[in-house]
Amino acid sequence: MQPHLKRAIFLLGVVIVGFIFIRSLVVPDSYGQYGAYRGDSVYENRNFTVEYAGSQSCGDENCHKTLYSIWADSRHKTVNCETCHGPSEKHVSNVRIMPSPANDSREFCGKCHYKMVARPSSFPQIDPESHGENLKCAYCHNPHKPWFV
Repeated sequence: MQPHLKRAIFLLGVVIVGFIFIRSLVVPDSYGQYGAYRGDSVYENRNFTVEYAGSQSCGDENCHKTLYSIWADSRHKTVNCETCHGPSEKHVSNVRIMPSPANDSREFCGKCHYKMVARPSSFPQIDPESHGENLKCAYCHNPHKPWFV
């Protein structure tokens, strides 16, 4: 065998062995326990504090039943209450702890409703320059029932 081929094969072998060694140092032991995931992440995720209660909790406790029923029949029913109102687990557990006020800025509503080419034409979109004269969206639209003006 030619000497330059021997060197190339030797160098390739060194690179492969080095890669395997470095990978064994970097990849955690629990990697691959549940497929292509780190097994320890399951336990770490269980230890996160619960911050979201879900939209169902808003209507279950008879606190916001009217608003919940209006929202549940609206076109925003796929948008979770906590998307606009923020995490509410503490509020559900203790009604004296008030959640942060809903974000009713034009920019927030615009994340979904500003005109974009990639959105389906049937999805309600606006041109922020010509629609609403820089008023907050909630000035004209009820966010719980968007087409109710």
